[in-house]
Amino acid sequence: MKNCDMIKDLLPLYADDVCSEESRKAVEEHINNCPDCKAELEKLGKNVTVSPQKDAEVLKRIKRRLRIEKLVVSLISVLAICGILLYGLVYCINDYKSMDMEKYKILENVSVSEHDNAVWLNIKGYAASFDIDAPTLSDTNGKHLGIDDDFDSEKKNGYGVTLKQRRIDDFTFNPTGSLKSFEMKIFDLDEKKDMMKVFYYDDVNNKEYILWERDQND
Repeated sequence: MKNCDMIKDLLPLYADDVCSEESRKAVEEHINNCPDCKAELEKLGKNVTVSPQKDAEVLKRIKRRLRIEKLVVSLISVLAICGILLYGLVYCINDYKSMDMEKYKILENVSVSEHDNAVWLNIKGYAASFDIDAPTLSDTNGKHLGIDDDFDSEKKNGYGVTLKQRRIDDFTFNPTGSLKSFEMKIFDLDEKKDMMKVFYYDDVNNKEYILWERDQND
């Protein structure tokens, strides 16, 4: 037993091949006749030796990790693309653009009438599919509020309207709308005496289409 204790102290050094030549011979002579110490050495040998099977397992783990990382990168890329598409969809749904003058027959379906001492905007047909009415003002120099920096508010003389709709609505192949006209009051004649005209403003081409002019005798 005493000899085994000494040999077991030397086994780690022997397994690492760092013991002296004399100690190495002593260990080898002992393990040839001692199954217990030989078993201890084999255990140490297994701990310091990587078997081909372990190599294969390590490679499998590495490949599995690489596959997972690749999957994560792919997933992040897909989510990023979906995010961009979602943003584009929200932009199309919520952002507004001026209605196409020809497609929605604006000049045929938008008019102005005067009754009950007020000026009224009449909209029908394809133009009735608009979402918002963007108003503007013009001055005597033909400049427009919100468009031209040199608009003169002291010389305003015209009220303009521009029909807008969501961008996604403009994708409709057959524009929908009501053939029945409806009215919106623009202003009372007595309250807006400086308003001499009402026009439809094509902000795409910066062009006015006169819909109504005040009678100079008023």
